[in-house]
Amino acid sequence: MWIDRLVRFLLPRQDQFFTLLEQLADKIDTAASVFGELRTATTLSQIESVASRLKPIETDADGVCQRLYEAIDRTFVTPIDREDLARLTKGLDNVVDGVEHTAAFAALFRFDTLTPPMQELVRITVATAGEVARAARQLRKFADPESVKGSTLAVHLLENEADAVYRGAIASLFSNGVSPIELIRQKDMLYSLEEVVDQCEDAMDTIRSVMVKNG
Repeated sequence: MWIDRLVRFLLPRQDQFFTLLEQLADKIDTAASVFGELRTATTLSQIESVASRLKPIETDADGVCQRLYEAIDRTFVTPIDREDLARLTKGLDNVVDGVEHTAAFAALFRFDTLTPPMQELVRITVATAGEVARAARQLRKFADPESVKGSTLAVHLLENEADAVYRGAIASLFSNGVSPIELIRQKDMLYSLEEVVDQCEDAMDTIRSVMVKNG
């Protein structure tokens, strides 16, 4: 009996890792859907509602991450390198964290509605996060990097688009003579929005590098 338990402990248990990574992908999709409401928010209370609804999603994602780290620690043989599993876990969690933190900043900065460039960055974030979640669900095919080729390209193009929107918005801020306080408020919000797109790209790069490594 103890030999059977030892064998089960030593053999790779792939499903638990990929199931948990897919749960993180679900959290990304859920968070992105709520986050997208910032684009059409017209009152501070609506923005605060988005921020408050994202917090429990972020907390749930942290719980999934904790289960993943515990599974990595207690499994002798993992389907892919434990360092790669940890990187994937962290990268996907960063996307949820970034979305939640950015919505919290919008509430803390007391925006009634986001500016058009900010709304565009929200749109890009939602699209980019969706591609990351889609790619994360392909990790069961960890030896097939071609399965995430489309998402990799899409994220790269979206990140370039976000850069252009961000730089244009910053240039406009410094040329339109807004007050120093308003300049800081908008600049910091734009930075947070652009940063979460970068976090999505980092997560996508991690997914792709793990699959190329195992391909």
